[in-house]
Amino acid sequence: MNQQYQYRPNFNYFRQVSDDNELYSSNEGYTLGNMFKGIYQPYKNYAPQVLTPTSEQDDLFLRLSEKEFAAHDLNLYLDLNPQDGNMLEVFNQYRKEANSLLEEYESKYGPINISSNTLEDSPFRWIINNFPWNEGGM
Repeated sequence: MNQQYQYRPNFNYFRQVSDDNELYSSNEGYTLGNMFKGIYQPYKNYAPQVLTPTSEQDDLFLRLSEKEFAAHDLNLYLDLNPQDGNMLEVFNQYRKEANSLLEEYESKYGPINISSNTLEDSPFRWIINNFPWNEGGM
């Protein structure tokens, strides 16, 4: 990410965003911690860190995290602007992509959270599966 990100204060920004061109990509938004270009504020002039997965599982988890972050950030915006049909479409697309990636991740590597459908038969699978926070299981 060699781009220079500038802080552009806009206190009316959350009233309504005109279009999705004012959004960062899910990758950029996740890295910066904000999907909205108009309100991004760098932390103490530190350059955003580039995340580099080291395995297929890490790559899939990162892509899932990016899509979930984007959907969550847009969901917060839509709480304040429920009439914004354009952002609702963008939100629904990110949510759909996140759900698809979650399904793919769980089919390959097991359940990732307690509300997963894959836990219906064995609610304690997280004890034996290799979760990102529990490498190797117990």
